[in-house]
Amino acid sequence: MSNILVGTASWTDKSLIDCGRFYPRDCKSAEERLRFYASEFPIVEVDSSYYAIPSEKNAKLWAERTPDEFVFDVKAFRLFTQHQTSPRVLPKYISESLPIDKKMIYYRDMPGELLDALWNEFRNALGPLKDAGKLGIVLFQFPPWFLANRTSLAHIEDCVTRMEGFKLAVEFRNETWFYERTRERTFAFEREHGLAHVIVDEPQGFAGSIPSIWGIRISSRMQPGSSDLQSFSRSTPDA
Repeated sequence: MSNILVGTASWTDKSLIDCGRFYPRDCKSAEERLRFYASEFPIVEVDSSYYAIPSEKNAKLWAERTPDEFVFDVKAFRLFTQHQTSPRVLPKYISESLPIDKKMIYYRDMPGELLDALWNEFRNALGPLKDAGKLGIVLFQFPPWFLANRTSLAHIEDCVTRMEGFKLAVEFRNETWFYERTRERTFAFEREHGLAHVIVDEPQGFAGSIPSIWGIRISSRMQPGSSDLQSFSRSTPDA
């Protein structure tokens, strides 16, 4: 079984900084915080990539400022997971080419050629981390309205195709993926496409609570009888 790595969601998380108990008092800049964080944890989730596609320059700096074995899990850009998105956070040449004028847009609003360009921007942004051997998984966190149906499965398959060569993980926030009649289909789909299954450690018994169901994938690279844990746990739900 692979080692289990433990880290937090972002080294610049507001609560992590404001608590005053983690970072040294003289650790103020983004570079200093990342270097210190990486001396305490072996892995981190990049959340900022959900809100806007990072630059290749920043990704290169992240790789340079962390130890050789450090791992970055990166959250997919919000438009790719069918969340509403402001055109203002898109690359300028893409936002200026949009044929519609809306304050918020969805994946379905994007013309094909602009979608292709946006996916290309995202893959290129991850290049420095991937080249340095520091990119773990790319997390696709789908919204509560993303139902377990053929349309959603087709969208995930499209994401897999567009991100060929990257390790992907999916997180569902709608309970239809885990009904008794759909649960095995969900796991079978994830295994078929090599997707890691993400669970959220959250209170149960509330409307919208998602059950913490773990899944194990048997890796073809391993010997028969051994298993490769392909589930990731996130302790704090966010965007």
